[in-house]
Amino acid sequence: MTGGISHRGDASPISYHAPARACRADSAFGAAARLISGVAALIVAIARMLRALRLTASLPVAAALALSACGLMPKQVPAPIVEHSYIPAPEEAGSGEPEEPLPAVQAPEPASTVKPAPAPKPKRRVVKPKPPEPAVAPPPEPPEPPPPPQIISTRIMQHDQLHGLLDAEVQRPEGKVVGRAVDMYIDGSAKPKLLMVNLAGFLGVGDRKVNFPWTAFRFTPNSKTAPITLVPPPPPAKGKPADPVPKPQPIAEAPANFTQLVDSTVSQKNGARIGRVVDVLVDAQAQPQALVLDLSSSLAGDKRHVAANWGDLHVLSRNKQWQLQMDFNDAQLKAAPTYAPEQPIKIVSPVVPAPAPAPATAASAAPAPASSGTAGASGAAPAQASGARPAR
Repeated sequence: MTGGISHRGDASPISYHAPARACRADSAFGAAARLISGVAALIVAIARMLRALRLTASLPVAAALALSACGLMPKQVPAPIVEHSYIPAPEEAGSGEPEEPLPAVQAPEPASTVKPAPAPKPKRRVVKPKPPEPAVAPPPEPPEPPPPPQIISTRIMQHDQLHGLLDAEVQRPEGKVVGRAVDMYIDGSAKPKLLMVNLAGFLGVGDRKVNFPWTAFRFTPNSKTAPITLVPPPPPAKGKPADPVPKPQPIAEAPANFTQLVDSTVSQKNGARIGRVVDVLVDAQAQPQALVLDLSSSLAGDKRHVAANWGDLHVLSRNKQWQLQMDFNDAQLKAAPTYAPEQPIKIVSPVVPAPAPAPATAASAAPAPASSGTAGASGAAPAQASGARPAR
């Protein structure tokens, strides 16, 4: 290597062919320009001719001719690409400074390939924790309303345990029916005393109402025959006279202190009318258990019957007249169940409300004087003991 000129033949092959390629390109561009100008002149001439002939339909033909003229352009043959490689001589390979390695030539990527766009990174969803909701205490449940106070009490009995007195058949011990019960008498303590019987005559002729002592009858509510039997007195004991046989007494000879029960009116304490007695229910021990009251036209406004407990009946004397009274009020009468012959007997009684308790202030103030008196007595005793001294 002398004069800064390389004699190793390492000049690039591109430098030898560059002028030839430039000349060829100029000649090709000139030929193309001449051809395009000729084609343009031809198109102008054809257009003028068509305009002269006014044949607009020949425009596609002219366009086809113009396009076919493009095939007259000469095709340029690309110059061959010659690769030159230089192999250094053995004497040149070992001499000289070590050359730096040439960088690796990367093959150009084809222009047609399009780099795919990088996939978007998935966004990380950030979940913020919800703030804890404040604990809401449930509203307190309203207290259950207290049950309504009981205003009546009910006692259930069956029809084979009780029998109605009104119009019940009365028979003798041998079974012969002698009449029917129509009424009863009670005294001032509401105890039964007499039974009024309608003795039957012949074909209804000679019927008469008489009274017999209440103790002269036996009651059998579940009997298939007559429920009331007129029984003779028991045989006398030795050394005692026999009891007289009960004889019927006229109605007019009934004692004045006895009162009839059937069809009598029963009232409340305030004098308001409750109803009318239509029957008496008697058990097998000859004890009345209930009064059947007709509530028609009473203050309760009911047209039905109820069985009221016999023990709640009070007999009072007002203006020298006997009156029947029971402690029912209007609300209790409305709540009383209905008496029906085909249903179980529900005997009702009024419930008296409990008295209000006494105020606590009076009870707490009562023991104060006793405690003060006790304290005084205890105080006096030590004083007396301290004052007493033994004699010297």
